[in-house]
This record gives sequence, structure tokens and C-alpha cells, in this order.
Amino acid sequence: MNKFISSVVKNKCPNCLEGDFFISRNMYNLASFEKLHNKCTNCGMSFRQEPGFYLGAAIMSYAMQAGLLFLTYFFLQVVIVLSFWYFVAAFTVLLILLVPFTFRISRLLWINMLGTRPT
Repeated sequence: MNKFISSVVKNKCPNCLEGDFFISRNMYNLASFEKLHNKCTNCGMSFRQEPGFYLGAAIMSYAMQAGLLFLTYFFLQVVIVLSFWYFVAAFTVLLILLVPFTFRISRLLWINMLGTRPT
């Protein structure tokens, strides 16, 4: 498997694919779903790259949620033809359930694309 994809899917360090990126492996542990290690426990790569590094990941997460909104709208309004309020309810539930997922995936994608690896 590609190193980039493997790191994102398995929640691993983008440099060595050994150390965990997030502290909790359970993304629905709401007390700690957003907490990540300061550095890789295996190779020492810093996960705290610089102040504001993950701002781009927030924008990426927003884009994923906007895409989800569009797909939900298309499916419920065009394919099934439900009322607008069913769409609002369905999207609200989906958004609440998928926030931890989009948060984690966007951070992992961002550090894999733009993170500085140790030399």
C-alpha cells in the first residue's frame, strides 16, 4: 500500500508508519478524539510542526463537510425527493457523526502532504 494512504488509513506517523498520530485510536472517544502526540514515539517526527500549521486542515475538513452536504442534498432532494426539513435533519445527524472522522482525516492528509520530515 502507498505510504501516504497507509499513514492516513492506519492513523500512523507519515515518516515511519510505526508510531500512532492520535493518542486515542477511537475517534468517537469525545474526551480525546482531537488529541495528538507531540512527536512520533518511533522516529521522533514532530506532529506539532509550527503554530497555525493545521489551519489548512480545518479548511480541508470544511471542504469535506461541504461535499457531504452536496451529496446528501442531491440524494435526498433529487433522487428520493424528500422535504427540505428531512434533508436538514439527515444532514445534521450525518455532520455530528462525521465531525471526528473529517477532523482526523483532514489532519492526517495535511501532515502527509505538507509536513516536514526529520532528516
